[in-house]
Amino acid sequence: MPLYEFECGRCGARFEDLVGVGTESVDCRECGAEGARRAYSPPAPEPRIVKTGGALRRQEARNAELRSRTKRDFKVARRHAEARRNGPS
Repeated sequence: MPLYEFECGRCGARFEDLVGVGTESVDCRECGAEGARRAYSPPAPEPRIVKTGGALRRQEARNAELRSRTKRDFKVARRHAEARRNGPS
């Protein structure tokens, strides 16, 4: 069932309703008058999935910093594990 937007000609209320396909009018929710007509509601704009050039460069810089920090932390943890395994020298 599609969700349509309706507008009452008597009180001017606008509301949405789940109705059968092709329904042109329903009873108004506000005043109860018959014949609230289906109104045009523009579709939502398309989502922007692609980032701008500047945003993409900033994200790549953050990713590179995260990779280097993760690699550095892993190396430190490995050195500590080797030191525990080998015991005091």
